[in-house]
Amino acid sequence: MRFSLIVFLLFIVAFVFLSITALQSSFAQQIPTNEELLKEIQGLKNRIQDLENQGQKQPPVSEVDEVLVDVAEERIEIKQEEQEDTTGTDPRGFGTKFMPYYRYTELENNLEVNEFVLFGLVRFADWLAMTYELPVAKQVDYSNVNEFQNLVGNSPDFPGVGFPPIGGGGVPFDSLEEDGDTVGMGDLGLRFFVKPPATQFKTKGGRGISLMFGAELLVPTATDDILGSDTLVVSPMVVVVADTFFHGFIAGMNFYDFDAFKDDSRPNVSRYRGRWFYMQPLTPPHLGPILGGWYLLPEFQPVYDFETNDFDLWIAPELGKILAPGNIVYVKPGWGIDTEPEDRDFTFEVGYRYFF
Repeated sequence: MRFSLIVFLLFIVAFVFLSITALQSSFAQQIPTNEELLKEIQGLKNRIQDLENQGQKQPPVSEVDEVLVDVAEERIEIKQEEQEDTTGTDPRGFGTKFMPYYRYTELENNLEVNEFVLFGLVRFADWLAMTYELPVAKQVDYSNVNEFQNLVGNSPDFPGVGFPPIGGGGVPFDSLEEDGDTVGMGDLGLRFFVKPPATQFKTKGGRGISLMFGAELLVPTATDDILGSDTLVVSPMVVVVADTFFHGFIAGMNFYDFDAFKDDSRPNVSRYRGRWFYMQPLTPPHLGPILGGWYLLPEFQPVYDFETNDFDLWIAPELGKILAPGNIVYVKPGWGIDTEPEDRDFTFEVGYRYFF
């Protein structure tokens, strides 16, 4: 526990330092707001028009004008980067989005979970954004868990699962519903992204490479013990994203999960968790409403639990369709590989993404 608190404090210090660094870098650039920029550009256009009316076809460009042009080009580049995230899957895309989804999960021990999740992204600045993920309707069906009927009354602990946050680990079986079914709300997930300007790069070919930092918090908000973890899980995060030669990108999100505070009956949390993506557009949008706008996004999730020395790998290919700019639907089946009884065996997700 003491080690977890030390790691937690170090993480807070590092996160604040990176945030201040990014904020100072943003201020140093002295980029005006969109309204100020539009007003300045309009004033520049009016002045150039006046000079042209006076017969000066080559009006002089002052240093202020040069700075203004540079700022305008930078704003245009930022907007282009936001527009390039046409599928809502690029971690670099900080445009505000609403992305609810439904997911079915079945574990190796026959536990089944149905959940409807409110998921979205809120942009605070060019360098800072946050995602939220709340299972507002969650059903955990443990009636088919191996030998469940024989275990009721003997007070063994429910096996549960660590990730995804299905929860329930450490809960006595005799405290559960006898019908083997519990419905309510799950734990809240918050993820903070910091994108320092100093770690955004461009290759000679114009392809982007981005290094980002941040953290994920799993906050215990579940309405029933079996629906959550009773644990505040903190996950420092490092993200690397690189454009590919085929108009897609590769992203690696890497987390170290640990429990900052928890109920004594709940298992300890100490694990590495990866979320690795490869996004590949399949057809351009201009091919029409049926053939155009398809993409494929395979995801790999390697998970290593330092508490149990177990390794789990989950693979899920996402197939999505751009219905219109800022409107995307997708389906995402997933399978567990080299799994333990508490690991995922099969998942199925269907969702919708809307850009504001």
